[in-house]
Amino acid sequence: MKLDHITLHDYRTYAGRQTIDLSTNTTGRPIVLIGGLNGAGKTTLLDALQLVLFGARAKLASRGSKSYKGYLRE
Repeated sequence: MKLDHITLHDYRTYAGRQTIDLSTNTTGRPIVLIGGLNGAGKTTLLDALQLVLFGARAKLASRGSKSYKGYLRE
C-alpha cells in the first residue's frame, strides 16, 4: 500500500484542516522523511496513521490508559 497524502482535521497539534503530501515524485527514491523539533507533531502524525490503519487496536503513544472511545472523544 502506498499513501499519497494524509489529511488531519483538528487532531492534537494539527489545528484546522492540514494535508501532508507523502508522494514521492523522484524516480528511484521512494522515501519520505519527516523531521521537526520536539513538540512539532511527528509522533502525532504516526499516531494518526495508526488510527487510520488499525482503529481500536492502534498502539498510540498519547493514548495512555484511556479507552478507544474516550480517546476519540477527547
